[in-house]
Amino acid sequence: MNVEIQGHRGDRGNFPENTIPAFLSAIKKGVDVIEMDVVISKDHQVVVSHEPFMSSLYMLQPNGEPISKENEKDFNLFQMNYDSIKQFDSGSKGNKKFLQQKNMKAYKPLLTEVIDTVEAFIKKEKIPAVKYNIEIKSEAKEYGKSQPSPKEFVALVTEVLKNKHVQHRVILQSFDVNILEEIHLHFSDFKLAYLVETGNYEQNKNLLSFQPDIYSPFYPLLSHKSMVEEIQQENIAVIPWTVNKKQAILKMLDFKVNGIITDYPERAITSLKSHK
Repeated sequence: MNVEIQGHRGDRGNFPENTIPAFLSAIKKGVDVIEMDVVISKDHQVVVSHEPFMSSLYMLQPNGEPISKENEKDFNLFQMNYDSIKQFDSGSKGNKKFLQQKNMKAYKPLLTEVIDTVEAFIKKEKIPAVKYNIEIKSEAKEYGKSQPSPKEFVALVTEVLKNKHVQHRVILQSFDVNILEEIHLHFSDFKLAYLVETGNYEQNKNLLSFQPDIYSPFYPLLSHKSMVEEIQQENIAVIPWTVNKKQAILKMLDFKVNGIITDYPERAITSLKSHK
């Protein structure tokens, strides 16, 4: 069975997350899929970022000053034009949760730039095309505050993907069932992944009106191989997140999951080769 290796936020263990260098590094290492998150700017641009604000954990202001935890949500990307967002530094501070991450000046790119850069790199290097797994970062309490409504959010993201002619290589994922319902209803040509952090499969599937292509749980929720088999028997792929330790990667491979989302693509790729 083929197991897709997905580089989480690119190659977050080694490069600043959700940046061009992180995505290219993951591709060079041999991932099948690059995973990323998107939010929306004030001028309706689709920005690659995990948070809809400037995280105090790893972002620096344009003048190099840090951002305090107390003030980070004041830097609301939905209230900032992209030319302002791009001035903030994503990589020089480093990330205390990923100590081997390379410190380098970086920025939050537009989804259009990521796709253009990746497609050009693949063509130049003559390597197989990768897939894009794009998480639409959304929660109901933030509608109209740090993000648009699901209808507008989905329209903006899918417009970019269709303009770039990559929809056949895209997975759209979200924790927000309203986002998934919107895509299912109006953009059924996209593969859909249902992200979950808590609860069991039976509880979670009842929150959706349709069957997703992929069930993507926080990996500790998969405690037995039979749980994976049960989901796969419904013709749904199982792709857990974020699996970083070698022991956990091997456990997921033993469970015969369909893919693994990881911050350390090299660990998953090495484990997969040895597991075969």
